[in-house]
Amino acid sequence: LAADIAGKKCGEVIGGPMIKAKSGALAQLASKAGVSLHEADARLGFLTAKAAEACGVMMANPGMRVGVSILVNMKKNGVLFVNECLLLSLKLPAVNWSYCVGFQRDISKEVPLHALLSAASSDSAYSLLISRRGAALDAR
Repeated sequence: LAADIAGKKCGEVIGGPMIKAKSGALAQLASKAGVSLHEADARLGFLTAKAAEACGVMMANPGMRVGVSILVNMKKNGVLFVNECLLLSLKLPAVNWSYCVGFQRDISKEVPLHALLSAASSDSAYSLLISRRGAALDAR
């Protein structure tokens, strides 16, 4: 619901910072991905940095570039899932105010959690995952 997220920072409702803030969520992630707690934390940090990078590119070119990231997210019931997040920065012409529009969807069937965490170990593996997602979206 919009009321659940309005006025909150992205990290409070999506991705690594939110997962780290929830008791037991990092351990759940490590268990599902078959990695240590330390490794799960490092890979969440990698994904968070990549999301911030995509957001920076989008914000530097309002209305021109879509920020694309793939993150780990958590549903209200505590289930972890792979989240594809698309962000677009726009300006309200009348007053020149910037605002962002975001779209997210569960892509866990296309990109399993363990595959995302595996790709979150290097720039090249993550870039390949992002480009494959782009190709899959273009094919629709």
